Amino acid sequence: MNSIVTRLAVVTLALATLYAGQGFAAEPPRAEQDARIQRAVFADGRLWLLGSGGRLSSIAEGGERTDVTTPDPVMELFVMDGHATVVTCPQQALAHITAADQWTLRRRVGDDWETVADIATRGEQFVAATSDILLTDSRMIDLTGGSPSETALTLSQPARPKPAKPDEGFRLGGSWLLTDDAVIDLTESRPWQAAPSSPSSIPAPARLTPLKLRPVGTVLVTPKHVYVGYNAGEWGGGLQRIDRTTGTVTDIEDVDGDLCGGNLNPACDPVNGIATIPWKPDCIAVAIGLIHMAAQGRIVEVCDASVRQLYQHVIQAPTDQTPDGRTRIHWFAQTTAFFGLQRQGEDLLAMGHDGLYRIGPGDRAQPIPLPEFKNVSGAGVSFDISGLVLVLTTANQRHSLSGSTPILVSR
Repeated sequence: MNSIVTRLAVVTLALATLYAGQGFAAEPPRAEQDARIQRAVFADGRLWLLGSGGRLSSIAEGGERTDVTTPDPVMELFVMDGHATVVTCPQQALAHITAADQWTLRRRVGDDWETVADIATRGEQFVAATSDILLTDSRMIDLTGGSPSETALTLSQPARPKPAKPDEGFRLGGSWLLTDDAVIDLTESRPWQAAPSSPSSIPAPARLTPLKLRPVGTVLVTPKHVYVGYNAGEWGGGLQRIDRTTGTVTDIEDVDGDLCGGNLNPACDPVNGIATIPWKPDCIAVAIGLIHMAAQGRIVEVCDASVRQLYQHVIQAPTDQTPDGRTRIHWFAQTTAFFGLQRQGEDLLAMGHDGLYRIGPGDRAQPIPLPEFKNVSGAGVSFDISGLVLVLTTANQRHSLSGSTPILVSR
């Protein structure tokens, strides 16, 4: 009986991992999706929002939310040369009905979309894009030189799925695959390509890719590296670093023991923000945050392969007094979950679920209360803080039991 229960749990986790890997599946627009903001940027004096199902909209400060039409559904949104820029894909390919031949980069100029580049898909999955690079599961495409140039990605230490050891039992917090003769632990490997955009002679579970096929939470491009942070909610996340010269992909992690131990555990830690550290320019700070019934998170420092905790805010459990004078503790202590991070002058500005935090050297941290949010046609937005826009999203509910969480947008 225990074996059956274990296998059913494994199948459930594997199916959830498959679902998480399809972050841009097309969906018909529904009213409840209005607050599921996947990306938010500020360009051309407006806030631009990418919602579920490829819906693109914009809001001017003090104005209403306006839907913006595009030639094809939008997969990604970022700023290029000061303009809102999108990556689009034909509707049929976005829904995995037909194979996609190419992705198209389009930049907003006035009221029109200008084609920047067409990128051949080669049967790969799209991962993320910024003004500098576009990432597939196996290539890094440089967008800065006029015409795109590409580098093949390779893992620094190629990993292979491995059967769980007999004495390990069923380990929570990871990704699993059930086969006829083994339970495969995929946590230290790459999830398989759930819905390839073109036929492949290699069976999907064996088609390992350098970049993880998980929802991307954030990307940071530096002169030497590209950092990719993943947010799969309760299924974890993790961080990878790409060498821009060689294309070598390295997993950055700090795992201590089993079941979510360590400062940066890919099985349990969604990464929602990455920024260079002003007082340590060769290092980056990483924002980790998850609300799955309870909040947990931290800011960690990454210097090469070294990972240490930079800041954590403990939220003490509420207490009260019983009639007989005893102290009663409700729930348990939590930590602030961080959903955004950026460099601001000589400090770091972190977006926590309970407020903003200005973090400086020497363990200095100043909390800043959240402003009031205005409901603009289903989107919770605040323009009250100079140089910033805050946006509420329920997108994380797809992967965890959370409510609205904030997005930090520079302007």
